[in-house]
Amino acid sequence: MDYQDKLTLMADILKNQQQLGYGTTDEYSQIHRLAESLKEQGHFDENMQQTLASISAYCASGNCAEKAPQINQWLSSINEMTLPYSHE
Repeated sequence: MDYQDKLTLMADILKNQQQLGYGTTDEYSQIHRLAESLKEQGHFDENMQQTLASISAYCASGNCAEKAPQINQWLSSINEMTLPYSHE
């Protein structure tokens, strides 16, 4: 999996958790592994590194409802990283 695939998978899981209002232990574990793997790859600027760290911390808390505003911000950041560059 390249970093784009990992970001897309993480975004999909986060969206699902947000819609349902909860996540499974396996989902939190998978999100955590994806975020840590992406942080290690170092493809990202400091802001995205902080976003990935926040996502990892979120996995420890496991509270979708409480983190809804942050999830929206994370999804926006991930979307910016996964969308094709189209500034013409």
